[in-house]
Amino acid sequence: MNPAALVLACLPVGDLLVTFEAPELYVPGVPYVARIEVTAKRGDAALKAWQLTPAGFDVDGSPLGRRTARDEISVAEGDVIVASIDLSEALGARDDFRLTLADSSDAPLEVDALSAVAEGADFMSMNEGALHQNLVFLRTNQGDMLFEVWPGDAPNHVRNFLDLAHSRFYEDTTFHRVMPGFMIQGGDPEGTGNGNGPRTLRAEFNERRHDRGVLSMARTGDPDSASCQFFVIHADSPQLDGQYTAFGRMLVGFDALDRIVRAPGRPISGRGDVTPFERQIIERAVVVLAESKRR
Repeated sequence: MNPAALVLACLPVGDLLVTFEAPELYVPGVPYVARIEVTAKRGDAALKAWQLTPAGFDVDGSPLGRRTARDEISVAEGDVIVASIDLSEALGARDDFRLTLADSSDAPLEVDALSAVAEGADFMSMNEGALHQNLVFLRTNQGDMLFEVWPGDAPNHVRNFLDLAHSRFYEDTTFHRVMPGFMIQGGDPEGTGNGNGPRTLRAEFNERRHDRGVLSMARTGDPDSASCQFFVIHADSPQLDGQYTAFGRMLVGFDALDRIVRAPGRPISGRGDVTPFERQIIERAVVVLAESKRR
């Protein structure tokens, strides 16, 4: 199964074994892809065609599409059918919802629906109170992440991060440096560790601790050299406290963090940090309203 999504169910449907998975965060306008895998337990099994469409799902108890009795797919014993289904168009704009597979008795998945900030938001001139009303959603190829920000501790780092996320600067950048037990580093437009963004920032060292999930800013030996590269702490790293600017923390996505940090790669410094052989990609970056996320 795709490790970038949350497994929802594994249930028998007649002569079929059906498993499916879907993300726990939904942002309208961003693909919301559920993956279904169907295995025939016995020969001559039949799958209704609508089960491989959005209609195969219930949202808050109602089907996402029309279910017709016609059109069945025959599945021979041992055969496997895999389908990735984008539910975003059928979901549209909505509040938090419960997602289930049709006719399943499993407990529904509670999905948080997030609202994207409107185009044209000017984070660079926004006051601290308004900055605090925003979260950052990152869709990576290993799963979704959601971060709160700390403008009271590092207002200019928060402004910079929100601006770069909102302007899509971070999209298709990678986590180019990972180190288990330490951190994952990304946001470099060059993917080399040498790239910069549109501005550099003066240090805003603060009393926040670099605990697991904390969001902090990378820099050179110059304390005032942070630009666009950020890192997410994988395991508590107190040696960084007061030396790097911590400006937020992860709310959702620790499984994705663990998968990215374990990516095999080419050694960088001989201290255990590597550049992953396969790109660990930030596919989408969206600033969303904090009030749209259950806390």
